[in-house]
Amino acid sequence: MQDGLNRTNVDAVHVGDCWAAKKSSRCKPVTRAQALDALRQLVPRCPHCRPDIGIGVD
Repeated sequence: MQDGLNRTNVDAVHVGDCWAAKKSSRCKPVTRAQALDALRQLVPRCPHCRPDIGIGVD
């Protein structure tokens, strides 16, 4: 997951091998459950790696 600029909110959900996440120093690893929870709370998904498809969320 990628933290926002102020580090208090989440900017985006990525998959672990996303090139965009690798370039950002604001990304941190999370569990599948945490990623699902973030996507269900409408945290934006990365348009490049599309984590919603990888973990089966519409």
